[in-house]
Amino acid sequence: MSTSSHVQDVETADFQTAVIERSKDVPVVVDFWAAWCGPCRTLGPALEAAVTARNGDIVLAKVDVDRNQQLAAQFGIRGIPAVKAFKDGKLVDQFTGALPPQQIEAFLDRIAPTAADRLATQAAARLPNDPAGAAATFEEALELDGRHLGAALGLAELVLDDDPQRALDLVSPHRPEVSAEAIAAKAQLAFADSLDLDVLRTAAGADPTDAAAQLELGRALAATGEYRAAIDHLLRAVRLGGATRDAARDQLVQLFTILGDTDPLVKTGRRELANALF
Repeated sequence: MSTSSHVQDVETADFQTAVIERSKDVPVVVDFWAAWCGPCRTLGPALEAAVTARNGDIVLAKVDVDRNQQLAAQFGIRGIPAVKAFKDGKLVDQFTGALPPQQIEAFLDRIAPTAADRLATQAAARLPNDPAGAAATFEEALELDGRHLGAALGLAELVLDDDPQRALDLVSPHRPEVSAEAIAAKAQLAFADSLDLDVLRTAAGADPTDAAAQLELGRALAATGEYRAAIDHLLRAVRLGGATRDAARDQLVQLFTILGDTDPLVKTGRRELANALF
């Protein structure tokens, strides 16, 4: 069993949490190994020592392929030792076979946190008590790396209410990443928040067959948090068809992204949208 605080044994049941989710905070290297594998006995200790020396900048997850055959098959393991690196929930680098120490260090260097990573982490830690300071630190991170995902998402969340266009600009390079799509959807809805709901309700009620009026009312209702009513009007616009059908469908999908798949409105709304489309 692994004993370092930066090295842990991982099973199939906790892989999602220990590797995929954790890699959103710190790079995770996964060593697929087996007790009978000679090269594994060479690589394993060297990899553990190299990761431990980095003092938490990278963590190591060790997966025994004999005990976790389904997980090994999922990742297409054909030979061991097989090493895969995850960052921000995604596989970013890998190698197979035992490497000498200098090549191990070069591999770890490629995935180690950058200066922008460190600033984004500092900014996230400041968020609860010092949002202005967090925003400034996210800005610093983006000056170093204009496409830094964490900094872009963090700053976009902070400026969303006051400057939805800036929020949209920040996340656009990262779409269709799920978190970026959620912020983009909120930003686009925020543009509708300044519309006069009474005027829109009058227009939509005066002519229930006016798909454009149903779409505009649906957008405005979503912006103000009246989600069930928003879904109803957007669905009506989809059913009416015509030039606004696709826009209404896209607005519904954006709203579902904001609410999340576990929201009962989303479960019902997706089914209703499918019926309206097909």
